[in-house]
Amino acid sequence: MMTMKNVILAAAFGLASMTLASAKTYNVALHASTKVGSAELAAGTYTLNVNGPVVVFTNVETGKRQMVLVHSTDSKVDYQRTSIELVDQSGSQRMEAIELEDSNSKLEF
Repeated sequence: MMTMKNVILAAAFGLASMTLASAKTYNVALHASTKVGSAELAAGTYTLNVNGPVVVFTNVETGKRQMVLVHSTDSKVDYQRTSIELVDQSGSQRMEAIELEDSNSKLEF
């Protein structure tokens, strides 16, 4: 039996996959395996597509996609570059947030 949370997640992912063409794209590089929300991303270069509450990380080399739910907040200043906030958690990396270049958006995982 699907819970309401599962239904909402499925709907969000479905909507995001249909509207990716209109999403803004950013580039990020991860130097080590990194936990992002419920996803685990291998080290590598990724394109990051933001579409509302969903972020899609696409590995540039493999084309593998990972969808992650995100909370977006707006700042009073525009960010000059894309910046990632990482936390060391028991020897592994976890992404907490990303500030997006040429915007006032900060994505929190």
